[in-house]
Amino acid sequence: MNSEGDTNSRTARRRYAIGVGAVVLLLALLWMAQRSAAPSHAGRSAESWLRGVFGTGSTANSQRAAIAAFREMGASGIAFLIETLDRRDSPMNRLYRRLYPKLPAAIRRRLDEPVEADALADAASFVLLNVRDDTPERTLPRLVQLLAAENPQTRLHAASVVQHYSLNYPNLDFAGFRSDLARALNDSNDWVRINVVLAMNKARLGGPELAAALKPALTNSNGTIRRAMESILERLGTTNIDDPRPDAP
Repeated sequence: MNSEGDTNSRTARRRYAIGVGAVVLLLALLWMAQRSAAPSHAGRSAESWLRGVFGTGSTANSQRAAIAAFREMGASGIAFLIETLDRRDSPMNRLYRRLYPKLPAAIRRRLDEPVEADALADAASFVLLNVRDDTPERTLPRLVQLLAAENPQTRLHAASVVQHYSLNYPNLDFAGFRSDLARALNDSNDWVRINVVLAMNKARLGGPELAAALKPALTNSNGTIRRAMESILERLGTTNIDDPRPDAP
């Protein structure tokens, strides 16, 4: 009886493993099908390159390789990175992440290791700060739109990249987005407000609202934030924010 029970138990476990493997394989195939429309370089998908930035086993070399790959992808790679800033975990991704560790090692080696959406968004933000955008005027509208995203991490990443664009693309016209940027000055995150203030000031779109957006954080318990605010407020006091501008409302 014990021998028969052990056999039945092994059979049940084997069937369970096969069933889980089939489900995960199906999820992986669906996942790869979704990614097939994404840009690629050297036979690897954009997401595969992005995983090399902060994923398991990532190194300085893999980060440099990912940055170089996205430089080669051009506008399509930039668009992919911008959308990845707002990546959210879908039910399919969460199920895949839950089932993946239960698979036999031989099957796991054939599948992509699951990565949380926030980790990919972090990687996308990092790469965007290290690649040149040849058509920033096409990127900026979506980037500014993400400042109002529901996900606070998306807003944080978007604000950082917006500030980066204001510094590195001096001919980029931010004037048409002044109202959207001004709304972001009400964000609850101090770093979002810092980056938007710096972007608006660089684009000569500021006014008294810039200093007003920073002052509440002067009481933040984080010393780094307080010092950053003090430094920026001091800078704003001697820059162009009080100068009259023809494009000011």
